[in-house]
Amino acid sequence: MQTIRAIRSLAKDEEGASLMFVAISMITLLSMMALAIDVGMIYEAKGQAQNAADSGALAGAGSLIVSPANATLATDTAKLFAEKHLIVKQQVSIVSASDVQVDLANGRVTVTARRIAARGNAVPTFFARIFGRDLVDVEATAIAEVDSASSASCMKPWAIPDAYDDQSAPIGSYNNGDYYKQGVTSWGTNYRNNNYDVGTQLVLKQGTPGSAVAPGQFYPIDLPLPNGPTTGGARYKENIESCNGQVVNINDSVMTETGNMVGPTKQGVQDLIDQDPGARWDPALGVVNSAFPPGGSPRIGRVPMFDPSNPPTSGKQSLKITNIAGFFIEGVKGNGDVTGRLVFATGSGAPTPGTMLTTVRLVR
Repeated sequence: MQTIRAIRSLAKDEEGASLMFVAISMITLLSMMALAIDVGMIYEAKGQAQNAADSGALAGAGSLIVSPANATLATDTAKLFAEKHLIVKQQVSIVSASDVQVDLANGRVTVTARRIAARGNAVPTFFARIFGRDLVDVEATAIAEVDSASSASCMKPWAIPDAYDDQSAPIGSYNNGDYYKQGVTSWGTNYRNNNYDVGTQLVLKQGTPGSAVAPGQFYPIDLPLPNGPTTGGARYKENIESCNGQVVNINDSVMTETGNMVGPTKQGVQDLIDQDPGARWDPALGVVNSAFPPGGSPRIGRVPMFDPSNPPTSGKQSLKITNIAGFFIEGVKGNGDVTGRLVFATGSGAPTPGTMLTTVRLVR
């Protein structure tokens, strides 16, 4: 009888221990679930902070494309775009110099988005406060920089010679209107993507027969136009006045157009100018003053270049693109002489030193 009672007592003890074990396991599981919720929230907050930093850095670096010496504009632009974001339902606040840093020498902008206790806006936890952790600091940093590019759309239907030196005054200058007549002494290494060449005025399309590259070659090229005219002056004119979405890469080949195309040139350029008639090149600031956002004037287009040591000859032929540059289209005169000024213009593709195309990339 005593043996049976001992067995029953032991069973009750084991049952109590099992209940205690289950209770402890449930508490542990619930704690882990609660912490998982907080950890997930913190990861989400970290991602939101990174998005804000990325956006600010890219926008700030993008402003350096059109105003490479304006650190204030880069800072203000980075701040504006970073503060469009939320971190756990609270707007990002850029409040100190350490939040946005601009490196003009390297074309870099660094942005840090923060919600931290030192600023009184750390992210509150839900369940971690049970363990004495009421707030968590969240921050993320991004670095974006201006880099060269190798392809672009919105190409204008002209191809001009790349940089060269000739014998006309001033010696060593780039003036692509007369090198075939003056005699080339040395070839350049492409127009430079810096403030030295930006603003240089060049002839984008010759109008005077005596200045033609070769008989019938006045710089026009044929760019296919999706859903547009298939051939001839109509397609050429539309490519001047509108943005052709076809992407053109350095080392691609294009077909030249023969003939002066005086009428389509004048009409296309005038239609283009009428879209932003008040735009002017500002030599003091080195930018295009326009009613459009910086770099956004429709009069800023891309123009391919060819190796001046291998110019096109007479007749319709294939021409290899060796460089691409951005130009502010200034006007047309005479028999269709089109002039423009070298400007920074955005592009895409792999970094290619020597082009006048730029893009912004995240480097961290």
